[in-house]
Amino acid sequence: MSPGSPKRENPSELQLEGVSEGIEALPQRVDRYGKAKKGALDIGEYMGTLPEYQDTTKRLLSCGDYLVFNHYWTVDKVKLHGARLCCMPLLCPLCAIRRGAKALGAYLDRWEVIKAQKPLLRPFLVTLTVKDGEDLEERFKHLQKSQRELWKRKQRMRGSVLDGVAGAVWSYEFKRGKGSGLWHPHLHMIALAWNGIDQEALSAEWFNITGDSFIVDVRPIDQTDEAAGFMEVFKYAVKFSEQPPADTVHAWSVLKGKRLLASSGCFLDVEVPETLMDDEEGLQNLPYVQLFYSFAGNGYSLNRRKQMVPDVSKKVTREVDALRVFSSPPPSYSAADFQAAYELRILRAQVRQPIGKPAL
Repeated sequence: MSPGSPKRENPSELQLEGVSEGIEALPQRVDRYGKAKKGALDIGEYMGTLPEYQDTTKRLLSCGDYLVFNHYWTVDKVKLHGARLCCMPLLCPLCAIRRGAKALGAYLDRWEVIKAQKPLLRPFLVTLTVKDGEDLEERFKHLQKSQRELWKRKQRMRGSVLDGVAGAVWSYEFKRGKGSGLWHPHLHMIALAWNGIDQEALSAEWFNITGDSFIVDVRPIDQTDEAAGFMEVFKYAVKFSEQPPADTVHAWSVLKGKRLLASSGCFLDVEVPETLMDDEEGLQNLPYVQLFYSFAGNGYSLNRRKQMVPDVSKKVTREVDALRVFSSPPPSYSAADFQAAYELRILRAQVRQPIGKPAL
């Protein structure tokens, strides 16, 4: 990263409170994607010095060159409809945001179903660690093997801290330890339990399994903001902003192809969509404005927009002059429009009117 350039940011460390699917959230969302794109360029610049990764470098550097959003303005929903993406979330901060968003949405939807069926279950955020080490691959295998043994003890029904856990989903995270400078792999888990999880007993059982770590953490998830608790699991596998590109590339080379998200019990068989675009189901027959953004050095800029109307009878979508078709035309997407939408969101919040799920 060159001196004076904006600091890279971790996808899920950015502010998500109050972000909705509406147009007022789009500038913040585009800015977040722009910062992630800059991080990808930093990593790609380093990868370009490595002869064995030239093809990968080209994919990474072109990732996020353009974004296409559809604004379904009659219902005020903005969807990412198209983009050039490299689909390498371990390497690319932008794709990490999109992959995390898809996984978060899928598991939050399953959690709503589980709550309706088993209302007494409570979600807990559990963190498990192993001792830091120089060899990332060896440390990951040790953590993964230990996690499997923990669940096998539950399955053997011989007494385990997890006996009261009805289901869980977990992901692995990798960074350098602050004190040691060595690789510090750990995992975050959403565990659904009837009566809580004994942290002291879990610490003892975890040390018995790992032989080198008793450090665990268990805390209940705030049921008034469950999305924030779940986000800790789905945010990212590597700390993009806290490590140099060389470490990111090394982690990617070691971990690519590994299964870094897993589940058990009532969280089994959740399908995370492969596409990184937003789901537009139920909106196909609505008019929309298509917004084209391109990246140019310091961020994204809105290049052009098209007003589109589906012709249901002919199953096609055509460009129109909305002023001639609708008595209430779409916004002009000026700064004043965004400000007005933002003020409306604040007013809705004051009267406690829901404005939708968080949008990553």
